[in-house]
Amino acid sequence: MTGWSATAPLRVDLAGGTLDLWPLHLLHEEASTVNVALTLRARATYTPEPSGGTAWKLAAGDLGARRKVALRRVAAAARTARDGDPFALVLQVLRHVGWQAGGEISTSVDGPPGGGLAGSSALMIALLGLIHRGAGRPLVRSLAAPLARDLEARVLELPTGVQDYYPALFGGALHLRYEPGQTVCERLTVDYAGLEARAVLAYSGKPHSSAPSNWGIYRRRLEGDAVAKESFAAIAKAANQAAAALSRGDWARLGAAMTIDWAARKQLDPGLATPDLRRLEWAGLEAGARAAKCCGAASGGTMLFLLRRPEQREVVEAALADAGARILPFRVARQGLQVRRRAK
Repeated sequence: MTGWSATAPLRVDLAGGTLDLWPLHLLHEEASTVNVALTLRARATYTPEPSGGTAWKLAAGDLGARRKVALRRVAAAARTARDGDPFALVLQVLRHVGWQAGGEISTSVDGPPGGGLAGSSALMIALLGLIHRGAGRPLVRSLAAPLARDLEARVLELPTGVQDYYPALFGGALHLRYEPGQTVCERLTVDYAGLEARAVLAYSGKPHSSAPSNWGIYRRRLEGDAVAKESFAAIAKAANQAAAALSRGDWARLGAAMTIDWAARKQLDPGLATPDLRRLEWAGLEAGARAAKCCGAASGGTMLFLLRRPEQREVVEAALADAGARILPFRVARQGLQVRRRAK
C-alpha cells in the first residue's frame, strides 16, 4: 500500500511582522510583511493500515511523543487540544477534513522548537496538504492561509496572523501586502545567492511563544496607545523599504530596514529583547554584522544577522557561538508545500 509525505518550509521575517494580524493592517496605510522561506522544513507522513484502520496512531518524532486516537474520538480530542499538545494541529486538521481512513501520521520540524521561524505554521501547512491529499481532496493553496490561521487560532485561543503560511505554501522571498478583504502575495525577484551569503541565523537557546507576545502589543494598538501606533507605523514603513531593497540587492538599505523594524519592536515592548538576545545582538554587531533583528515575536528564539560582506561569516558566526548561540545553516527554499506518494 502507498502512503503520502508532505513538507513545507519554515521562514525568516525581514520586516513587517505582527501587521498580519487582523485588523492591525487596516490601521496603517500600506501595511505589509517581507519574509523568506528556508530550507529548514516541517514534515508529515501518512502510512495506511493494511487491513483498514479504526484509529489514528500519531507520532511527533522530534518531540518523542506518541498517541493513539480512535476515529470516533477525533472530533472530541480536537475540541480540547490546546497549545503545548504535540498533536493539537494534526487533530484540528483531521477534524476539519473529516478523514476516516486510520493509520499512522508522523510529524517533525527541522530546527529548534520555539525558534521564531514559524515551525508550527509550516507544520500546519504540511498537515493540510497531506491530509487533504490522503482524503482525495487536494488543497486549494489560494484558500489555505486563512484556513490555517483559523485552525491554529483554535489551538492558541489568541489572534493569529497569516504571514507564516505563505512561505510554507509557495517558497521564495515574498512581499505580503494587506488590503481590505485580501492578502496580496507577491514573489520578489531576488539575488538568492547574495542573500544566502550575507545572512546568518543564530538560535539563542531559549524558546519563545509568539502568540502571547503578540497579544499584548496587539491590544495596546487597538486601545490607541500612542507608542504602539508610532511603532507599528515605523514597522510598516520598514517592510516596504525591505521589499524594495531586497528586489534590488541593496544590502545596505535592507540592513537599515531590518534595524528600523527591530528598534520599533523594542520600543513596543522592551521585554522582547531578553538578556540573551541583547548579548547575541551585541556580539554579532561588534564582530562586523551590518544589522540584527529577532525572528518572530522575540522574547527568545532566533536572531537574523545581515553581514556587510560574505567574507565576514566565519568571524561573525564564531562570535555568536562564543556568546552562546547555535548557528542554523540554511538556504532559501525556492519551493513551498510539496506532497508526494511514498511506498510503505
